Amino acid sequence: LQYADRLVLAGDHKQLPPTILSAQAAAQGFSISLPERLVSQSGAALSRQLVVQYRMNQAIMQFPSDEMYEGSLLAFEQVKDHLLKDLPGVAEDNLTGTPVTFIDTAGASYDEEKEPEGESRLNPSEARLALAKLNALLSAGVAPAQIAVIAPYSAQVRHLREIIPSLDVEVDSVDGFQGREKEAVIVTLVRSNRDGEIGFLSDVRRMNVALTRARRKLIVIGDSATIVNHPFYQRMINYFEAIGAYVSI
Repeated sequence: LQYADRLVLAGDHKQLPPTILSAQAAAQGFSISLPERLVSQSGAALSRQLVVQYRMNQAIMQFPSDEMYEGSLLAFEQVKDHLLKDLPGVAEDNLTGTPVTFIDTAGASYDEEKEPEGESRLNPSEARLALAKLNALLSAGVAPAQIAVIAPYSAQVRHLREIIPSLDVEVDSVDGFQGREKEAVIVTLVRSNRDGEIGFLSDVRRMNVALTRARRKLIVIGDSATIVNHPFYQRMINYFEAIGAYVSI
């Protein structure tokens, strides 16, 4: 970079940082991206935020905007109210006619499990619920290629790929889906335990990515009793309740 007369970096330091496997590298600062470091050092002096987004229904956008971008994001006119029911061949129902649904599994014994041969986590009950909501979207006429099912844990992704028969439905980790979008996205949060442990869900940049992949419909499945120990998730659930998107299993 020292040979450049001008340097332009485009990206979002409020989303996921580089994946660093080496503790030594992380200790030397490699887990902090160059854009993040420049913004933290110079603030508005060297950066400019693009505030109009062309992807999400306004109700999907608003919570990430308030939490991560000081409420500065604006939805482009043509996308701010778009819904699945507006797509050709899609019937209107309680999923396709609304932009956001949060399904609370608290009290339903949807307990997480540790992968038998590893440290990753999975939640088979949440996976089955995700499959049920996926089938409901397909039955309403949403095309498989327009839907993604994502999870923060690789073990849950592997389990979902075993139970979801359609190859056209994309199943991936939150990290792997960064930069992508679909008309409908189902997010399974996985963590459900009596200790309120949420692991790397505590890095809210990961949830910022997860919540902003959907264009017309976002479905989030999670255990409020586990995740609300973190204030970000308490505010998230409060937002879902405020817009009428909260339902209990």
